[in-house]
Amino acid sequence: MGPRRARRWRSQVKSALASTISRTHELGLAEALARGPERPLILGYHRVVDDYAGFARHENPSMLTSTEMFERHLDVVGQHFRFASLDEIGEHLATGAPFTERVAAVTFDDGYRDNYEHAFPILRRKGIPAAVFVVTDLVGQAHWQIHDKLYDLINRAFILWNDPRREMWDLLNDLGLPAAHLLRHRLAATTPLTMVSALLPDLSQANVGRVMQALEAKVGESFTDMPLPLTWAMVEEMNRAGIIIGSHTRSHVSLPAESMDTIVRELEGSKRVIEEHTGTPTVHFAYPGGQFTSRDVEALERVGYRFGYTACPHQDPRHPTLTIERLLLWEGSSVDGDGQFSPAILSCQINDLWPPARTCARVHHV
Repeated sequence: MGPRRARRWRSQVKSALASTISRTHELGLAEALARGPERPLILGYHRVVDDYAGFARHENPSMLTSTEMFERHLDVVGQHFRFASLDEIGEHLATGAPFTERVAAVTFDDGYRDNYEHAFPILRRKGIPAAVFVVTDLVGQAHWQIHDKLYDLINRAFILWNDPRREMWDLLNDLGLPAAHLLRHRLAATTPLTMVSALLPDLSQANVGRVMQALEAKVGESFTDMPLPLTWAMVEEMNRAGIIIGSHTRSHVSLPAESMDTIVRELEGSKRVIEEHTGTPTVHFAYPGGQFTSRDVEALERVGYRFGYTACPHQDPRHPTLTIERLLLWEGSSVDGDGQFSPAILSCQINDLWPPARTCARVHHV
Protein backbone atom coordinates (compact mmCIF):
# COMPACT_ATOMS: atom_id res chain seq x y z
CA MET A 1 0.00 0.00 0.00
CA GLY A 2 1.47 3.38 -1.04
CA PRO A 3 1.81 6.31 1.42
CA ARG A 4 -1.07 8.29 -0.09
CA ARG A 5 -3.40 5.32 -0.07
CA ALA A 6 -2.36 4.47 3.49
CA ARG A 7 -3.11 8.03 4.65
CA ARG A 8 -6.52 7.93 3.01
CA TRP A 9 -7.26 4.55 4.59
CA ARG A 10 -6.30 5.88 8.05
CA SER A 11 -8.49 8.93 7.47
CA GLN A 12 -11.46 6.76 6.55
CA VAL A 13 -10.97 4.62 9.65
CA LYS A 14 -10.69 7.79 11.75
CA SER A 15 -13.89 9.16 10.23
CA ALA A 16 -15.82 5.94 10.84
CA LEU A 17 -14.59 5.78 14.43
CA ALA A 18 -15.49 9.42 14.98
CA SER A 19 -19.02 8.85 13.68
CA THR A 20 -19.51 5.98 16.11
CA ILE A 21 -18.10 7.87 19.09
CA SER A 22 -20.03 11.05 18.24
CA ARG A 23 -23.30 9.15 17.90
CA THR A 24 -22.66 7.43 21.22
CA HIS A 25 -22.10 10.84 22.82
CA GLU A 26 -25.29 12.26 21.31
CA LEU A 27 -27.22 9.36 22.84
CA GLY A 28 -25.77 10.20 26.24
CA LEU A 29 -23.77 6.99 26.49
CA ALA A 30 -20.38 8.72 26.59
CA GLU A 31 -21.38 11.75 28.65
CA ALA A 32 -19.23 10.73 31.62
CA LEU A 33 -16.14 10.62 29.40
CA ALA A 34 -16.71 13.93 27.62
CA ARG A 35 -15.37 17.35 28.54
CA GLY A 36 -17.46 18.68 31.41
CA PRO A 37 -18.27 22.22 32.61
CA GLU A 38 -15.16 22.21 34.81
CA ARG A 39 -12.94 22.19 31.69
CA PRO A 40 -13.64 25.17 29.43
CA LEU A 41 -12.81 24.67 25.77
CA ILE A 42 -10.30 27.20 24.44
CA LEU A 43 -9.95 27.03 20.66
CA GLY A 44 -6.79 28.28 18.98
CA TYR A 45 -6.47 29.38 15.35
CA HIS A 46 -3.84 31.27 13.38
CA ARG A 47 -5.08 32.48 10.00
CA VAL A 48 -8.53 32.62 8.36
CA VAL A 49 -8.30 32.92 4.59
CA ASP A 50 -10.73 33.06 1.69
CA ASP A 51 -8.89 30.50 -0.47
CA TYR A 52 -7.34 27.69 1.56
CA ALA A 53 -6.16 25.65 -1.43
CA GLY A 54 -4.52 28.67 -3.04
CA PHE A 55 -2.65 29.74 0.08
CA ALA A 56 -1.68 26.18 1.05
CA ARG A 57 0.27 25.73 -2.17
CA HIS A 58 2.97 28.10 -0.89
CA GLU A 59 2.35 28.60 2.82
CA ASN A 60 2.25 26.42 5.92
CA PRO A 61 -1.13 24.66 5.61
CA SER A 62 -1.39 23.94 9.34
CA MET A 63 -1.68 27.70 9.95
CA LEU A 64 -4.64 28.11 7.60
CA THR A 65 -8.41 27.78 7.99
CA SER A 66 -10.85 28.83 5.28
CA THR A 67 -13.69 31.19 6.12
CA GLU A 68 -16.14 28.41 5.26
CA MET A 69 -14.45 25.89 7.57
CA PHE A 70 -14.08 28.46 10.35
CA GLU A 71 -17.80 29.19 10.28
CA ARG A 72 -18.58 25.47 10.29
CA HIS A 73 -16.40 25.01 13.35
CA LEU A 74 -18.18 27.83 15.16
CA ASP A 75 -21.59 26.38 14.33
CA VAL A 76 -20.70 22.91 15.63
CA VAL A 77 -19.04 24.25 18.77
CA GLY A 78 -22.07 26.46 19.39
CA GLN A 79 -24.30 23.38 19.46
CA HIS A 80 -22.34 21.97 22.41
CA PHE A 81 -20.99 25.04 24.25
CA ARG A 82 -21.85 28.61 25.11
CA PHE A 83 -19.23 31.02 23.76
CA ALA A 84 -17.60 33.11 26.47
CA SER A 85 -14.78 35.62 26.72
CA LEU A 86 -11.36 34.80 28.13
CA ASP A 87 -12.03 37.33 30.89
CA GLU A 88 -15.12 35.43 32.02
CA ILE A 89 -13.43 32.05 31.82
CA GLY A 90 -10.29 33.34 33.53
CA GLU A 91 -12.20 34.73 36.50
CA HIS A 92 -13.96 31.39 37.01
CA LEU A 93 -10.65 29.56 36.93
CA ALA A 94 -8.93 32.07 39.21
CA THR A 95 -11.66 32.09 41.86
CA GLY A 96 -12.68 28.45 41.59
CA ALA A 97 -16.28 29.44 40.90
CA PRO A 98 -17.87 26.50 39.06
CA PHE A 99 -19.36 26.81 35.61
CA THR A 100 -23.02 25.88 35.38
CA GLU A 101 -22.72 25.05 31.68
CA ARG A 102 -20.07 24.12 29.18
CA VAL A 103 -18.29 27.17 27.74
CA ALA A 104 -15.87 27.76 24.88
CA ALA A 105 -13.64 30.63 23.80
CA VAL A 106 -12.10 31.50 20.42
CA THR A 107 -8.49 32.70 20.19
CA PHE A 108 -6.01 33.56 17.43
CA ASP A 109 -2.22 33.54 17.61
CA ASP A 110 0.30 35.87 15.96
CA GLY A 111 -1.98 38.71 14.85
CA TYR A 112 -2.39 38.17 11.12
CA ARG A 113 -4.29 40.78 9.13
CA ASP A 114 -6.75 38.18 7.85
CA ASN A 115 -8.02 37.86 11.43
CA TYR A 116 -9.44 41.35 10.92
CA GLU A 117 -10.43 40.91 7.27
CA HIS A 118 -12.11 37.49 7.48
CA ALA A 119 -12.56 36.20 11.05
CA PHE A 120 -13.65 39.43 12.72
CA PRO A 121 -16.72 40.00 10.47
CA ILE A 122 -17.89 36.41 11.07
CA LEU A 123 -17.45 36.71 14.84
CA ARG A 124 -19.21 40.06 14.93
CA ARG A 125 -22.12 38.78 12.84
CA LYS A 126 -22.54 35.78 15.13
CA GLY A 127 -22.01 37.75 18.33
CA ILE A 128 -19.09 35.56 19.43
CA PRO A 129 -16.36 36.99 21.69
CA ALA A 130 -12.73 36.23 20.91
CA ALA A 131 -9.13 37.07 21.71
CA VAL A 132 -6.11 37.80 19.51
CA PHE A 133 -2.56 37.28 20.78
CA VAL A 134 -0.31 39.66 18.88
CA VAL A 135 3.44 39.72 18.22
CA THR A 136 3.84 43.38 19.04
CA ASP A 137 7.05 44.20 17.13
CA LEU A 138 5.35 43.09 13.91
CA VAL A 139 2.06 44.98 14.24
CA GLY A 140 1.85 47.48 11.41
CA GLN A 141 5.16 46.32 9.91
CA ALA A 142 5.81 44.62 6.57
CA HIS A 143 7.95 41.88 8.09
CA TRP A 144 7.78 38.09 8.07
CA GLN A 145 6.68 36.10 11.08
CA ILE A 146 9.79 34.07 11.85
CA HIS A 147 8.02 30.72 11.41
CA ASP A 148 6.51 31.79 8.09
CA LYS A 149 9.85 32.82 6.64
CA LEU A 150 11.54 29.63 7.86
CA TYR A 151 8.76 27.55 6.32
CA ASP A 152 9.05 29.40 3.01
CA LEU A 153 12.81 28.79 2.84
CA ILE A 154 12.56 25.13 3.82
CA ASN A 155 9.69 24.56 1.42
CA ARG A 156 11.85 25.81 -1.45
CA ALA A 157 14.80 23.77 -0.17
CA PHE A 158 12.68 20.61 -0.33
CA ILE A 159 12.03 21.34 -4.00
CA LEU A 160 15.73 21.82 -4.76
CA TRP A 161 17.37 19.25 -2.48
CA ASN A 162 17.55 15.56 -3.32
CA ASP A 163 17.99 14.56 0.33
CA PRO A 164 16.53 17.28 2.63
CA ARG A 165 17.53 15.50 5.83
CA ARG A 166 21.17 15.15 4.84
CA GLU A 167 21.35 18.68 3.44
CA MET A 168 19.83 20.21 6.58
CA TRP A 169 22.05 18.01 8.77
CA ASP A 170 25.14 19.37 7.00
CA LEU A 171 23.87 22.97 7.14
CA LEU A 172 23.25 22.76 10.89
CA ASN A 173 26.63 21.17 11.57
CA ASP A 174 28.36 23.85 9.50
CA LEU A 175 26.72 26.45 11.76
CA GLY A 176 27.85 24.61 14.89
CA LEU A 177 24.27 23.68 15.79
CA PRO A 178 23.32 20.23 17.17
CA ALA A 179 21.91 18.50 14.08
CA ALA A 180 21.72 15.14 15.85
CA HIS A 181 19.47 16.64 18.51
CA LEU A 182 17.36 18.89 16.28
CA LEU A 183 16.69 16.15 13.70
CA ARG A 184 16.52 13.35 16.24
CA HIS A 185 12.95 12.31 15.48
CA ARG A 186 12.42 9.96 12.56
CA LEU A 187 9.80 12.19 10.92
CA ALA A 188 11.68 15.46 11.46
CA ALA A 189 12.67 15.80 7.80
CA THR A 190 9.61 14.22 6.17
CA THR A 191 8.00 17.49 5.06
CA PRO A 192 8.76 21.22 5.32
CA LEU A 193 6.24 21.42 8.18
CA THR A 194 7.86 18.64 10.23
CA MET A 195 11.29 20.18 9.70
CA VAL A 196 10.12 23.62 10.84
CA SER A 197 8.45 21.99 13.85
CA ALA A 198 11.70 20.20 14.67
CA LEU A 199 13.90 23.30 14.48
CA LEU A 200 11.93 26.13 16.07
CA PRO A 201 11.36 24.89 19.65
CA ASP A 202 15.03 24.33 20.50
CA LEU A 203 16.66 27.24 18.67
CA SER A 204 17.06 30.76 19.98
CA GLN A 205 15.83 33.44 17.65
CA ALA A 206 19.42 34.42 16.89
CA ASN A 207 20.20 30.88 15.77
CA VAL A 208 16.99 30.66 13.73
CA GLY A 209 18.21 33.79 11.97
CA ARG A 210 21.54 32.12 11.21
CA VAL A 211 19.77 29.08 9.78
CA MET A 212 17.58 31.26 7.56
CA GLN A 213 20.57 33.24 6.34
CA ALA A 214 22.35 30.01 5.41
CA LEU A 215 19.22 28.73 3.66
CA GLU A 216 18.86 31.96 1.68
CA ALA A 217 22.44 31.52 0.47
CA LYS A 218 21.42 28.12 -0.92
CA VAL A 219 17.87 28.67 -2.23
CA GLY A 220 17.73 32.44 -2.77
CA GLU A 221 15.42 35.09 -1.38
CA SER A 222 11.67 34.52 -1.40
CA PHE A 223 9.35 35.93 -4.06
CA THR A 224 6.27 34.76 -2.13
CA ASP A 225 4.02 37.48 -0.73
CA MET A 226 4.48 37.49 3.02
CA PRO A 227 1.37 37.25 5.21
CA LEU A 228 0.71 40.73 6.54
CA PRO A 229 0.13 41.46 10.23
CA LEU A 230 -2.58 43.58 11.78
CA THR A 231 -2.11 47.32 12.04
CA TRP A 232 -2.58 49.08 15.36
CA ALA A 233 -5.69 50.78 13.95
CA MET A 234 -7.16 47.32 13.29
CA VAL A 235 -6.14 46.10 16.73
CA GLU A 236 -7.75 49.10 18.39
CA GLU A 237 -10.97 48.73 16.37
CA MET A 238 -11.24 45.05 17.27
CA ASN A 239 -10.58 45.83 20.92
CA ARG A 240 -13.30 48.48 20.96
CA ALA A 241 -15.67 45.85 19.56
CA GLY A 242 -14.92 43.54 22.49
CA ILE A 243 -12.04 41.44 21.13
CA ILE A 244 -9.47 40.86 23.87
CA ILE A 245 -5.90 41.67 22.83
CA GLY A 246 -3.31 39.47 24.49
CA SER A 247 0.44 39.10 24.19
CA HIS A 248 2.38 36.60 22.10
CA THR A 249 5.75 38.22 22.98
CA ARG A 250 7.46 41.00 21.06
CA SER A 251 9.03 38.83 18.34
CA HIS A 252 7.66 35.28 18.67
CA VAL A 253 10.62 33.73 20.45
CA SER A 254 10.58 30.17 21.76
CA LEU A 255 10.83 31.01 25.46
CA PRO A 256 12.69 27.83 26.58
CA ALA A 257 15.49 28.58 24.10
CA GLU A 258 16.15 32.12 25.34
CA SER A 259 17.97 33.72 28.27
CA MET A 260 16.02 35.12 31.21
CA ASP A 261 16.94 38.67 30.18
CA THR A 262 15.44 38.06 26.74
CA ILE A 263 12.32 36.45 28.21
CA VAL A 264 11.64 39.39 30.54
CA ARG A 265 12.26 41.88 27.73
CA GLU A 266 9.84 40.00 25.44
CA LEU A 267 7.14 39.67 28.11
CA GLU A 268 7.38 43.18 29.54
CA GLY A 269 7.79 44.94 26.22
CA SER A 270 4.78 43.37 24.55
CA LYS A 271 2.60 43.89 27.62
CA ARG A 272 3.48 47.57 27.84
CA VAL A 273 2.86 48.29 24.14
CA ILE A 274 -0.54 46.55 24.11
CA GLU A 275 -1.62 48.47 27.19
CA GLU A 276 -0.62 51.74 25.54
CA HIS A 277 -2.86 50.98 22.57
CA THR A 278 -5.84 49.47 24.39
CA GLY A 279 -5.84 51.49 27.58
CA THR A 280 -6.51 48.38 29.67
CA PRO A 281 -4.25 45.94 31.58
CA THR A 282 -2.86 43.11 29.44
CA VAL A 283 -3.41 39.96 31.49
CA HIS A 284 -3.64 37.23 28.82
CA PHE A 285 -0.60 35.58 27.20
CA ALA A 286 -0.17 32.71 24.72
CA TYR A 287 3.13 30.80 24.64
CA PRO A 288 4.67 30.90 21.13
CA GLY A 289 4.55 27.41 19.66
CA GLY A 290 3.09 26.18 22.95
CA GLN A 291 6.65 25.85 24.31
CA PHE A 292 7.16 26.64 27.99
CA THR A 293 9.06 25.53 31.07
CA SER A 294 8.50 26.19 34.76
CA ARG A 295 11.05 29.03 34.49
CA ASP A 296 8.98 30.68 31.75
CA VAL A 297 5.73 30.30 33.66
CA GLU A 298 7.24 31.91 36.75
CA ALA A 299 8.55 34.79 34.62
CA LEU A 300 5.05 35.28 33.27
CA GLU A 301 3.73 35.60 36.82
CA ARG A 302 6.44 38.06 37.88
CA VAL A 303 5.80 40.31 34.90
CA GLY A 304 2.11 40.54 35.81
CA TYR A 305 0.16 38.28 33.47
CA ARG A 306 -2.76 36.49 35.11
CA PHE A 307 -3.59 33.91 32.45
CA GLY A 308 -1.35 31.91 30.13
CA TYR A 309 -2.47 29.64 27.28
CA THR A 310 -0.68 26.58 25.96
CA ALA A 311 -1.15 24.39 22.90
CA CYS A 312 -1.51 21.05 24.67
CA PRO A 313 -2.94 19.51 27.88
CA HIS A 314 0.41 19.85 29.70
CA GLN A 315 -0.11 21.97 32.83
CA ASP A 316 2.06 23.33 35.61
CA PRO A 317 0.16 22.26 38.77
CA ARG A 318 1.64 25.19 40.70
CA HIS A 319 0.33 27.70 38.15
CA PRO A 320 -2.85 26.27 36.57
CA THR A 321 -4.15 29.65 35.40
CA LEU A 322 -0.85 30.35 33.63
CA THR A 323 -0.94 27.03 31.75
CA ILE A 324 -4.50 26.83 30.44
CA GLU A 325 -5.04 24.13 27.81
CA ARG A 326 -6.06 25.03 24.28
CA LEU A 327 -7.19 22.97 21.29
CA LEU A 328 -5.47 24.20 18.12
CA LEU A 329 -7.47 23.78 14.92
CA TRP A 330 -6.87 24.36 11.20
CA GLU A 331 -8.48 23.43 7.89
CA GLY A 332 -7.44 19.77 8.03
CA SER A 333 -8.35 19.17 11.66
CA SER A 334 -11.84 17.97 10.94
CA VAL A 335 -11.91 16.48 7.45
CA ASP A 336 -12.63 12.87 6.53
CA GLY A 337 -10.82 10.52 4.15
CA ASP A 338 -12.35 12.31 1.16
CA GLY A 339 -11.24 15.74 2.37
CA GLN A 340 -14.77 16.78 3.36
CA PHE A 341 -15.74 18.46 6.61
CA SER A 342 -16.74 15.93 9.26
CA PRO A 343 -18.87 17.27 12.14
CA ALA A 344 -18.31 13.94 13.88
CA ILE A 345 -14.51 14.35 13.92
CA LEU A 346 -14.80 17.91 15.20
CA SER A 347 -17.32 16.80 17.83
CA CYS A 348 -14.89 14.17 19.11
CA GLN A 349 -12.14 16.78 19.33
CA ILE A 350 -14.06 19.48 21.15
CA ASN A 351 -15.69 16.99 23.52
CA ASP A 352 -12.28 15.38 24.18
CA LEU A 353 -13.47 11.93 23.17
CA TRP A 354 -10.32 10.94 21.27
CA PRO A 355 -7.78 8.77 23.10
CA PRO A 356 -5.06 11.04 24.54
CA ALA A 357 -1.74 11.34 22.74
CA ARG A 358 0.99 9.14 24.20
CA THR A 359 3.49 11.98 24.48
CA CYS A 360 3.67 15.74 24.12
CA ALA A 361 6.20 16.84 21.53
CA ARG A 362 6.47 20.38 22.87
CA VAL A 363 9.25 21.66 25.11
CA HIS A 364 8.36 21.78 28.81
CA HIS A 365 11.73 21.12 30.42
CA VAL A 366 15.01 22.99 30.13
